[in-house]
Amino acid sequence: MRVLFFLMLAFVGWTGAALPVDALDPETALAEGNRRFARDEIETALAAYARGYAGDGSRADGLLAYNAGTCALRLGRLPEALLWYRRAETADPEDPWLQDNLAMTRRALGDPPEAALSAGGWPAYRRWLAWAGVALAWMALALLVLDRRLPRGLLPLLALLGCAAFAAGMLPGRFGPRAAVLLWACPARDGRLPAGSEVWVRPAEDGGWRIVGAGAGPRCPPEAVGVVAP
Repeated sequence: MRVLFFLMLAFVGWTGAALPVDALDPETALAEGNRRFARDEIETALAAYARGYAGDGSRADGLLAYNAGTCALRLGRLPEALLWYRRAETADPEDPWLQDNLAMTRRALGDPPEAALSAGGWPAYRRWLAWAGVALAWMALALLVLDRRLPRGLLPLLALLGCAAFAAGMLPGRFGPRAAVLLWACPARDGRLPAGSEVWVRPAEDGGWRIVGAGAGPRCPPEAVGVVAP
């Protein structure tokens, strides 16, 4: 039983992701981006915000993504602005200013086709499942430490439920389809999807991405796809 529990904790730790080598901490990135933005250096402000973005769904991450989207919008790079606003939405889907900017950007793009993506969507539910798995793990640890007489099989059941909830929250984000925004037009079986299309993608065997969904599937180059959440 103890082996099973500690294997579960090791599985939780394995899902952690390292930051890029040139990443900035969020506070530094926000300060640098704001300083550049105040000087009307929009391109370098966008680069600073992007270096601080980690994709962890935190409030700071959402603010960095929102500011990066505003910079991209100022530069007229609408698909990139939509990508950053979608990333910000995973952190704070209820923000009315963000939803207004999302709607405006989509209208400016001509409301390109979407492929089963919705506001908030599956990423928000994945986070709740992952937290439920962590809570069950701590509950099992507390019961293990207290070592009270418990119904037979309760601790293994809690451990298995914790593993299942955490896996349901984390594994689809690592191995399943990824929510993405097309930064360039990409081929599809029934034509071409325009830049700004919101799609699901899977990694292609030879690099790049393949679009998931009815009528789509050909490979897109890596630079053409912006993944919403790393």
